[in-house]
Amino acid sequence: MNLTLTITGLCCDLALHPVDNENAARVCMLGENLYKTNSLEWWRANGNNTCGMRLTRDSRIEASLDDAPVDLDPDHIATAATILTQRELLDRPEAQVCLLGYDDEQCSRTWTWRNVSACDVERFQFLVQCWDRILGEKDYLVLEDVLYDGRAADSAAWGESQGFSFREPMVVPMDVVRNELGARQEKAA
Repeated sequence: MNLTLTITGLCCDLALHPVDNENAARVCMLGENLYKTNSLEWWRANGNNTCGMRLTRDSRIEASLDDAPVDLDPDHIATAATILTQRELLDRPEAQVCLLGYDDEQCSRTWTWRNVSACDVERFQFLVQCWDRILGEKDYLVLEDVLYDGRAADSAAWGESQGFSFREPMVVPMDVVRNELGARQEKAA
């Protein structure tokens, strides 16, 4: 049988890029016009980004085993989450990072696992980035991927995309990022 999990809501693609004082000033001066420059190459240039479904109260979460619905409590995602961190940022010498990207694309993502005989929701593992302190918003969680019984989905597909708007680029003190990632690592340990 096929186990399917679909989340419909907001997709986001956010990136943090260490910047020196000169580039931080440039980001602040250009604002949204930064996206019109070659600086946009920063956005996905390294491993300091997260792309996934933002978990909000408005997210629609549906699971099924073949055609039979599976009861999955949305709160289970946050409590069963494995928090991912961007470890490489913690050791950077820069005092600031630039946040680029978007977090308002209406879309869906569907994960499918083949040859699943029975579904136990406790076997889901949700790989999540947490951006609470960085964005100053409580429970700002981005679901990057899902494992079931320790394995990746046989297929994962994006759908229903309706476009997005870039966020105003912002400069964040590196200490805020270190505190966020450090707190998440301690909580996960």
